[in-house]
Amino acid sequence: MSTKRKPYIREMDCWWWKKNPFYRFYMLREGTCVFSIWISLLLLLFLFAPASFTTVIKNPIIYLLNLAALLASLLHSKTWFELTPKALNLPAARLDFLIKGLQTATIAFSVLVLALSLL
Repeated sequence: MSTKRKPYIREMDCWWWKKNPFYRFYMLREGTCVFSIWISLLLLLFLFAPASFTTVIKNPIIYLLNLAALLASLLHSKTWFELTPKALNLPAARLDFLIKGLQTATIAFSVLVLALSLL
């Protein structure tokens, strides 16, 4: 048996997420995955064509893309480190300690990798 009433379909603008700051930041954070794809493609180029890699990496546009990828990954890391302890359902006193510990470990490891790469 079917009904003759017209079903209600709520109108939804494709830019609905722009109205709420939470969703704007959410979309920005999810958009950082585009730069992850870029870095993956660059690493594939390095693996399969190292001679071309050095030529491509010297392009100023590639430099800007890599800088944007760095900023995107920093944003993603910051939000990830803030989210992970909350998912563990820890007491509030331990959350700050764990978040700062993860951020400090990331900074220390990044400085170590940078120092090793400059040797």
